[in-house]
Amino acid sequence: MSTTEAPAAPAEAPKGPVIELIQIGQSLARPILTFDIQDTLFQFHREYSGLAQQLANITSLQQRIQAAYTTVEKEALAKIAESEIKDFNEKDAIFLKRWKISVAQFSNRRVDIIDTGIRLFTPATEEEVTKAKQDSGFKPEHLKQVGDKQLLHVADVRGFDFVTRFKQFVRELQGRRDVFIQVSEALKRATSSEEKAKLEELVKQAGEQLEKGNKEMAESVGYSILRNYEIEILEAKFIAFLNQEEINQVLAAQQQQAAAAPVAVEAPKLEKKAEKKN
Repeated sequence: MSTTEAPAAPAEAPKGPVIELIQIGQSLARPILTFDIQDTLFQFHREYSGLAQQLANITSLQQRIQAAYTTVEKEALAKIAESEIKDFNEKDAIFLKRWKISVAQFSNRRVDIIDTGIRLFTPATEEEVTKAKQDSGFKPEHLKQVGDKQLLHVADVRGFDFVTRFKQFVRELQGRRDVFIQVSEALKRATSSEEKAKLEELVKQAGEQLEKGNKEMAESVGYSILRNYEIEILEAKFIAFLNQEEINQVLAAQQQQAAAAPVAVEAPKLEKKAEKKN
């Protein structure tokens, strides 16, 4: 660095922990784990679901113990519960070692797994594969062989909001297609000219809505209701929803930050006094 250059200003240290929050409907959730390998996600989901079910069974056993009428029944159920609790604790300890969280710590929490990145593939012909390989942007991961099918990459959709909107619109398109099929079948069964005229108009409207939506999806991500698709998960998050107390803490922290934000103060403008003339 030359002596005439000013040193770069140091980056300001973050004030307090930064916690990522995700808005889901009217709720707030905090990501706990992020998965970018589909097989790892499936393994986590399988193990977590199994332990969560075992924990629910233990809770049910404890309720039965409380409701038991005889000492013999209570003792028998307690013995079963003791064995189940021991087995759960051992498995949960292994789970904690592997995933850095335990199932028990989320026993009173609403949790979920959400997709935050997906990749679309569609079955392709040899001609389509050959054409795709000629594209300058083609990569080996854009083509998958699954059994006797060749799957060609269509698009990646990243971000929870975008993935959610994509899935919602796919359902909407499927609904429009179902409506089109239903009114088309009804038209075939129509007998009177009046009924046929009414259904023909409905078929026309349903067809236009389907075509419009399909065109929008084709232009945005290359999706068409006329083709089949397979989805590969690129990223998913295990999330825990915030309770009302935690939401209140978040809101309070946001209000404090807003109140502590520096306010730009404009320097006062001084009027220059007029000089006295002799």
